[in-house]
Amino acid sequence: MNLLNVIFLKFKKSLWFVLILGVFNSLLNGGLLVFISNTISGKEIPFFNQNKALVFVVIILSSLICSKLFQTYMVKLTNNLLFDFELSLLNKLKFSAFNDFQKLGSENVYTAINDTKTLAFIPEAFMNAFNSLIIIICCFAYLIFISPAGAVVVMLTMGLLLVFYIVRNKKIEDQLNKLRDLQNIYYRYIQDLVQGFKELKMGGKRNNNIFEHFLIKNRRNGRDISVKTSVAYNDNELTGIYSWYVIFGLILFILPLFVHFDASKTTIFLVTILYLMGPVAIMITLIPTYTAIKIAVERLNVFDRKISFLEIEGDQSVTEEEVNGFRQIEFKNVGYSYYSNASKEQLFTLDAINLKVEKGELIFITGGNGSGKSTFGYLLSGLFKPDSGEILLNHTPIQDGQEQYYRDYISAIFTDNHLFNENYDQFDLSANNEELMKYIRLMKMEEVIKLDAKTNRISNNLSKGQRKRLALIYVLLENKPLLVLDEWAAEQDPLFRNYFYKEILPELGRMGKTIIAITHDDEYYAYASRVVKFNYGKIVSDERVLVSQ
Repeated sequence: MNLLNVIFLKFKKSLWFVLILGVFNSLLNGGLLVFISNTISGKEIPFFNQNKALVFVVIILSSLICSKLFQTYMVKLTNNLLFDFELSLLNKLKFSAFNDFQKLGSENVYTAINDTKTLAFIPEAFMNAFNSLIIIICCFAYLIFISPAGAVVVMLTMGLLLVFYIVRNKKIEDQLNKLRDLQNIYYRYIQDLVQGFKELKMGGKRNNNIFEHFLIKNRRNGRDISVKTSVAYNDNELTGIYSWYVIFGLILFILPLFVHFDASKTTIFLVTILYLMGPVAIMITLIPTYTAIKIAVERLNVFDRKISFLEIEGDQSVTEEEVNGFRQIEFKNVGYSYYSNASKEQLFTLDAINLKVEKGELIFITGGNGSGKSTFGYLLSGLFKPDSGEILLNHTPIQDGQEQYYRDYISAIFTDNHLFNENYDQFDLSANNEELMKYIRLMKMEEVIKLDAKTNRISNNLSKGQRKRLALIYVLLENKPLLVLDEWAAEQDPLFRNYFYKEILPELGRMGKTIIAITHDDEYYAYASRVVKFNYGKIVSDERVLVSQ
């Protein structure tokens, strides 16, 4: 991706209209320069010797109308571009794989969103540069027409000053990249602060260190780089401003010594240089904008490489008839490996898993920490794609692009389950929903849950165990045939944990649910229909159990 490709790919048709409008507006400004300088020097203007005031008004009004049209169009173009970039980023996240998202990190998502806002300046920056360049070309062409030798000297001087500015700006760009890296790291620290606040408060040293040696140190380094780059930018701006005085001195005192310059030529050169100050200033101030856009594009390229479209948006959706027809999920020689990001060293492998899950079964998945239970849960729920082997739904292999179709058969509550603040599923969360009220009673939360009929939401301001119960209520409202519960009862008190295994799970079985429960609660294994044990990434036992009553 590069800046021109971004513009041409997004706005091929719009760009030609903007270019034509920009050229016309720039030529009007160039014509205004010729008209003003010739009027001041007293030279005749062909075809416009009569009613010069009227001609001046017509040019000004034409330029005003053209500028208004141009700026209005650029506002729309910029906002449409921002929308398209944000939509592209959101779609990238929408159809990306879970393990890709895990590797990416949320801080990179936040910075990528900020980068899209920077890219929205592309059309404005490009067109301002384009218009300014046309005016500059017109002005230099006019100077060459008046005095070729004088124009060459002025152009060479301005070129040298511009090179000096660009070289200095390159050093600033390197500093901005460092600042951007610091911002990425800062977001990661903030995430630790917000999500681990209670853990921070439990350790005085830890709490002090995250602020003093990480957050504040990061912001101090960011401040120092910001000050350094801002001072460098100011120095460049001052160089640019006082360079004009160098040009004025060159025209007034140096050129007359080597080139025949009468008063009229001097006046025209001075007026033209004054006229050039605006476009050249725009070009100079666009250099930092270009730098910011360039960095944003480079970072978004990295983002694009890290997270790829592994799933294809399809027209398939699970019908109620298909859901009711769920019979079986089968793993055939399924393997999955974790690798180190840096060395690509294999860290853990779930190897050659063969397992059938039949409709109506209550299967407990057991094993020690690091045995592969959660990885199996991610594979079963469709969040991880197998490295080898295949997963079959109702005897049919799941193909690439069918991941979401497969997942729509399954509901899952993982150990780090997140409760959304909004009702994205658009459930009916009112007291009139008998199914909802039945599940609330099943979870013994009649006195805890507060229904908000106005917003159609339920408050998440609950204890951790209560939040897991609410999550299970939402899962039941999804009405999917298979439930994956990863250490669901771990946060429940002993009484409710006992009630969960002896009452809730059997009730869900009577509702026709197929349940895969990852658990360490060995005292309740007798209530499962099967107990599958993992160790070192393999299934070491798969025992059927006579369910206790």
